[in-house]
Amino acid sequence: MRRRLLCMAVTSVLLAACSQDQPVSQVSPKPVKIEVAGSTGTGHADSFVGTLRARQRTDLSFEAAGRVQKVLVDIGDKVRAGQVLAQLDEVPARWRAMRAQADRDSAAATLAERQNWLQQQQALARENIISATALQAAQASHQQAQSQLAASEAALASARRDLGLTRITAPFDGEIVARLVQAHHDITPGQAILQLESGKALELVAQLPEQLASQLRTGSSATAQSGDLQFPARLERVSRRSENGSLVQAVFAVSEVPATIRSGSVVTLALPQEKQTALTVPASALLPSAEAQKAEVMILQGDRVQKRTVKTEGALSAGGRIAVTGIQAGEKVVVAGAATLHDGQAAIAYTNRSVLQGASK
Repeated sequence: MRRRLLCMAVTSVLLAACSQDQPVSQVSPKPVKIEVAGSTGTGHADSFVGTLRARQRTDLSFEAAGRVQKVLVDIGDKVRAGQVLAQLDEVPARWRAMRAQADRDSAAATLAERQNWLQQQQALARENIISATALQAAQASHQQAQSQLAASEAALASARRDLGLTRITAPFDGEIVARLVQAHHDITPGQAILQLESGKALELVAQLPEQLASQLRTGSSATAQSGDLQFPARLERVSRRSENGSLVQAVFAVSEVPATIRSGSVVTLALPQEKQTALTVPASALLPSAEAQKAEVMILQGDRVQKRTVKTEGALSAGGRIAVTGIQAGEKVVVAGAATLHDGQAAIAYTNRSVLQGASK
């Protein structure tokens, strides 16, 4: 019994010693993404992609189907209004025009014959030699000949028009920027053959978020950039139709475009943002509050976060930010994952340590 009690005592002492040597586990601070209040909000809003295009441009095509006989111009050629640019094989159209002319001549001869017959019948009717029914038949035959002549003249005009449409002429002075079909190819009605642009006057087309587009006014200034080259832009018009339910097409007039920039170039469009007088934070930094026009944010102070109630001012801006009061410039606001934190929790500012392939470490 004494030996058993002695063993139990020794075991208790050893266990106590082991428990004293084991370190107490500590919770590591949570990395959080922050933004320094007052470091953003002025300058430019988010940039958008735009495309330059000629102010006067057109796709040229034939109205009728056929085989392209020849294309008389190529990319880069300067053309004048009325100049013939391309031609279809006109033989089928010429045959139709000749047939329509023959039909028209035949209808005119028939009408002349019916006219003489009607005059004869009218003379006989005045002498009471023929009945009224015979005179009415002559009049109906004459009217029918008149209708046939009118129809044949319309068919002749249509055939002559089709013959003229076997040629594409330039609608205005300009430059050929694309040749889409070669000679001896069969084409369908309306198929683009050439693209023509006039002069060097360009405009910029961009798809903007609907909320931002609704805030823009005609004449608003912007800046377009292509590489290291910048040039001014001015809003001319905004479409009243929404694309895909969220984007609106806006057209900007551009000036002082560098000569090296061509139509069709993709550029970056930066819209100026009104200067903010109040501090703004991203909407993702705000936590809902039970009080109207108020919200809660998490502020990183030292190695812990502190919950603070702020007052919201105004509506959400186009950049996804909202003005608040209750935050001082320079304070570190948690802008992502604030809902997963609690007041007084240990935290550190998140630092991206990933290194892209080829980047310097």
